[in-house]
Amino acid sequence: AKRSGRSYVICGGNAAPLVQAALDSQGWHRLHDKTSAAFTLKWAELRQHIDYRSFREGEQLVNHFPNISLLTTKIGLLESLRAYDRIHLAQVHRHAVRMDTFVPTTYRMDVAAEREEFQRNYTDGELWICKPTGANQGKGIFLVRELQQLLDKLEADVRSCKMTARPTARIVQKYLSSPLLLDGRKFDIRVYLLVIAARPHFLVFYHPGYIRLSCMAYDLSSADICVHLTNQYQQKKHPLYTEKKEDTIWDFSKLQSHLSLQHHLPDDWVANTLTRRMQAVMKTCFQSVQHKLEHRVGYFDLLGFDFMLDDSLNVWL
Repeated sequence: AKRSGRSYVICGGNAAPLVQAALDSQGWHRLHDKTSAAFTLKWAELRQHIDYRSFREGEQLVNHFPNISLLTTKIGLLESLRAYDRIHLAQVHRHAVRMDTFVPTTYRMDVAAEREEFQRNYTDGELWICKPTGANQGKGIFLVRELQQLLDKLEADVRSCKMTARPTARIVQKYLSSPLLLDGRKFDIRVYLLVIAARPHFLVFYHPGYIRLSCMAYDLSSADICVHLTNQYQQKKHPLYTEKKEDTIWDFSKLQSHLSLQHHLPDDWVANTLTRRMQAVMKTCFQSVQHKLEHRVGYFDLLGFDFMLDDSLNVWL
């Protein structure tokens, strides 16, 4: 492709080959000095790789908002949605999507009052799921079947952290024990939200993604995390993955065909009912943070949202 005069820097491996191929095909020039400030676009895996102080608004593009953790960490999003819910419930806002209709019951383990409330309410044998706030790819997630198991883990976090650091912040969330299954396997749905800081407003775009399935048949009592977490990072660790890899990713049309055949849903259920519900939830998530996001022209972020369906076809984030 002919050189366009536009240059880019890539820091980290997050989709780097895809980004490079797309930009190269448009005649962009890659700068291999990752510290260079002479770029038109900087694509960074972590926002810590971006020097926001030297960012030239309207001249450069960077793929993270400085405070995007309001939306991308579990505690950040939880608190943003709680605040948004309180405001809109008080106003009886008829267009707002209530948080409790798409977020399972959740407690913060880094807040003493919530941790104590959870301990009072928990009954051994109930199934909950514990997640670290800032991790992705299912890292650090485990199932909670006994209260002492969770307390031991929180205590281990305190012991293992450095004196100057805080223990890993975690949430516990009610486990969706009756998920809708595809061929007897658990699945989730990955879709995308592109957020762009334009003038005078943000631009927000939805893009469909794909369906991720477990290699293994769903068994609520199983201790194998690959039965319960369907993302590819976890599935690749399972010995069956190589054999079943091709059947762990479905597109939306295959999902629709399955639901039409097995559950007698309308042929447009995925495109209309499911997609509209996911979009409404994503819109609510964005609206809960938009007044707080730093708004400078050239900031953008591509965010992945993961959804599940229960056996009553309710949509959960």
